Amino acid sequence: MNSQDKLDEGIEKKEERKDNEDDAQMTHINLHEMLPKEGTPIEEESPEKKNFQTTFKVEKNDDLQQNNSAGIGLTSSKTDGSNASVEQWLSRYGWSRNPFTFSINPQLFVGYDSQLNKITNSIREKHKISMVIGPTGSGKTSFLKKIELSNKFEYIYIGKPPSDETEFVKIFNEKFKSRWYLRWLIPNIKNIYQVPSYLNKKLKAKHLVILFDESHEAEIDILEWLRVLSDQIDNMSIVLSGLPVFEDKIRTSLESLNNRIAAKVELVSLTKEETVELIRKRIEYAGGSGIEPFGSMIDQIYSKTRGYPREIIRFCDNMINDAMEHGETELRDRREEPVVIKEEHDAGGMSMSTIDRMTPMQKTVIEMLLKPLTPGQIADNLGTMKYKTRQHAVRSINNILKDLMKDGFVERRRRDRAYVYELNPSLRNLIAKS
Repeated sequence: MNSQDKLDEGIEKKEERKDNEDDAQMTHINLHEMLPKEGTPIEEESPEKKNFQTTFKVEKNDDLQQNNSAGIGLTSSKTDGSNASVEQWLSRYGWSRNPFTFSINPQLFVGYDSQLNKITNSIREKHKISMVIGPTGSGKTSFLKKIELSNKFEYIYIGKPPSDETEFVKIFNEKFKSRWYLRWLIPNIKNIYQVPSYLNKKLKAKHLVILFDESHEAEIDILEWLRVLSDQIDNMSIVLSGLPVFEDKIRTSLESLNNRIAAKVELVSLTKEETVELIRKRIEYAGGSGIEPFGSMIDQIYSKTRGYPREIIRFCDNMINDAMEHGETELRDRREEPVVIKEEHDAGGMSMSTIDRMTPMQKTVIEMLLKPLTPGQIADNLGTMKYKTRQHAVRSINNILKDLMKDGFVERRRRDRAYVYELNPSLRNLIAKS
């Protein structure tokens, strides 16, 4: 047994005595829908409109569609005739609407104070490129929208990477279009090569911030054009946001861009205190006060969601909908109760809905455990870059494995002097069949 296995074993034993270590919106923007068709008349902007605001067509995020298809809704469910109406149920707590209907609202943003300060300071100091990385549901889009509120600069938010460089031309033309009576005097940008000189003339002393979301989906050519534009435009900063895999992508495939990143932050999860604050803010925004009826359930909410903002919202929404459907005022997590599901089950009583109800991180670990692994091996496979140290990563994996063991999804056995984890045979068979 090597020294690393010994260290992992020590961490795991320590975690058996200590359970309080926990580590851990969204929307995709259809970029093509934001662009005016050629020949379409454009109304003059009102003088008070300072920052660029474009009407976007919002598409449902893929994983939100999956969750909804699995019965994990993010909108209020209708109750039958024997139950109180939705409005009556919500009014008990003084709510004008369901506080946990999913929406990206920077006014409700909670946590990540140090990360927010680091990125905003980088922008104020006019550094060229900054990076925000985090897993799905950690709040990256809300983070970018919060930046947009907290600084007095010009902004362009790009919710989905362009398919080719010509779309940058359309984006900048839309942002800096001249008033209708001046358009014959001030021509638009014709091609990508005119962008730097055009923006340098337009911006002058102003500072432009590009908020580039879903960067991990961008093609290398698009990222290279961003790097070129950042070099040639004087008063422009770019904030790249994406999944952790994005950092590996540019490190291996685009070193020139990677070397220009002046500030990098990681969004992982909220603390328990920040979880309470998120619940409180959403309730107050809906007209209520305090954190009722969730006061007695904070530990459970935090344990189940691991502090992922989107999971917190989803979990609370599920409990509200379930209570309304059953005509009850008391909230509870019905996922802990036996559920009759009208679908094919394996011999162990499990179905694909069993997996659908798991958190994203739990699903990832389940997929890895098709073969037996130690917590250290799982952490190494996931990548430890988003954690402070490898030891923190192993602790986080241990906590996830404990929950999966408690629910009967995972089994543990001794191998030499280390523990290895593997799937419950029923769950393994179910995954193999699917």
